[in-house]
Amino acid sequence: MNLVRTARTVILLAVFCYLAVLLSAQTSIEALAAAYPNNPEVLNSYGIELANRGDLMGAISTWRRALDYDRKNVHLYNNIGSALKRLGHDRHAYAWYTAALQIKQVYWTYYNLAILYRDCGQTKEAGWALDQALRLNPQFTQAIEMRERIGLAPQIAAQSAVKTPESFPASTMISQNEQERVVTVPSFVPEIEELAPTRPLATVQKPVKQKKRPAADISPLPVDAGGQVFLTFDGGATDAGFDSIVDSLRRYGVRCTFFLTGKFAEKYPEKCRRLLTEGHEIANHSMNHPNMKSFSKDKIAAEIGAAEQAFIKVLGRRGAPFFRFPFGAQNKKVEQIVEELGYHPVYWHIDTIDWREDPVNTIISRVDNKLRRNAVILMHLGSRNGAKALDRILDIITGRGYTLARLSDLDASQLAALP
Repeated sequence: MNLVRTARTVILLAVFCYLAVLLSAQTSIEALAAAYPNNPEVLNSYGIELANRGDLMGAISTWRRALDYDRKNVHLYNNIGSALKRLGHDRHAYAWYTAALQIKQVYWTYYNLAILYRDCGQTKEAGWALDQALRLNPQFTQAIEMRERIGLAPQIAAQSAVKTPESFPASTMISQNEQERVVTVPSFVPEIEELAPTRPLATVQKPVKQKKRPAADISPLPVDAGGQVFLTFDGGATDAGFDSIVDSLRRYGVRCTFFLTGKFAEKYPEKCRRLLTEGHEIANHSMNHPNMKSFSKDKIAAEIGAAEQAFIKVLGRRGAPFFRFPFGAQNKKVEQIVEELGYHPVYWHIDTIDWREDPVNTIISRVDNKLRRNAVILMHLGSRNGAKALDRILDIITGRGYTLARLSDLDASQLAALP
């Protein structure tokens, strides 16, 4: 009996010591990250620690912060892609991997690409990616074993000519003048092979039957990361960016709120109906887009009412109960009038000013620099450069762990916090 008690005591002490060391290590890396918030290598290590704990969104946020200090660190891109893959965001993971390969070709990145291709049923492309990995590291056991599992003949890529698939695009996330050597940092490559995707890659050529992702495989979001962001579009003048914008939102599976004037609805009825068909919502932006800051209640009611009649004529329904003042010209008096008419006035936190057709990178930076949880972003359907910037803006938003939603998805307490 005494021997049993002694054995139990030894086991408990061993477990206690292990936990103490583990907690000490976690505390140590957290302390290092706090002490050196501008050191990308420390931040990379801290991100790996967070990912190992299961806090994938926290890890992504940390690695993105590290990128602010080392934009050419290929391993940070690879780590973010791996975390996004584990969360089921395969298409976004793909974008990060291709961005990493523009900086430096790493065999682990090609291996992760092979997993993405394989999970989407693209065996040929998966084989190409594995060949690329083996070209860089002919002894790469995982790549050799995967080739066998997916039924490809054994092959050493370094001894054969490998043609790049036509479906492999050049990522727009990294400019060509950044093709320089990066500092080698140990890369975090999680076990992700058996996770099923929630949607196909952007490069899928044929319809692929989707596998349902088991609930147990979805990592929960930490309470201090992620959250919602609201991408809103104003439409009043032209539809110059419309088709490109709506196509991008469809590819990303995003639904948004569109503030349209009655004139826009009358001029582009089919396009407005397309918005509703694809799950977006249309809200009121007045009939004629006047400056309403000094309008009386009757004039405001007339503008809003005329727009609603246009919506009913074109769409067969009224718009969502939100209103955006043209030019953002508002004050407490007119806001109160709009609320009395049954609408929630909505301003914005981030103005892309895309209507000026500034350079695409300038538009993107306005979102990148100010993005935060619950931010309302303003863009315009008439902006060509805004449309060109949208894919990269969506990558930034989703890459930081945010989800995009419509304003009608908010509850009462959240509505009260809108700008």
